[in-house]
Amino acid sequence: MSTKRQASGEDYPDAAIKHCDDARHLLSASRPDGAAYLAGYAVECALKTLVQVEERSTRRLRSHDLNDLSMEALRLAAQATNKTARYLTNPALTTLRYDNPPAGWKEYLRYYPVGTVPTPTAEQWVEEAERLYIEIIGELKKNGEI
Repeated sequence: MSTKRQASGEDYPDAAIKHCDDARHLLSASRPDGAAYLAGYAVECALKTLVQVEERSTRRLRSHDLNDLSMEALRLAAQATNKTARYLTNPALTTLRYDNPPAGWKEYLRYYPVGTVPTPTAEQWVEEAERLYIEIIGELKKNGEI
């Protein structure tokens, strides 16, 4: 359990690693659609963690829009009192965009038919989710921020 666990039980940092692990297992089982779906949620959780750390809060963030969450995290990290700027290695924060699948990820991907996300795309999304987890959440944990 991280220090960002909410009263509701939601914990974005812990959910991110859970979704990364599950996405990797689904890829191994030749289930790219499920892997892509969970990779998007892992990215979402990493972005929400950044916002929470910058706001010094555990507030619940309801948006699934990866583009908006990225912009909010970058905006907060650019402030003079930032705590997370050093963890942002990609100027766009993430390469995974909030867009209609398979061009991007949306939370309703779970309703799309099998074969919507090609395996190479799912692999890229899972790698991006794992990169964000390691570079952001892993470092935040190591440095005692969460």
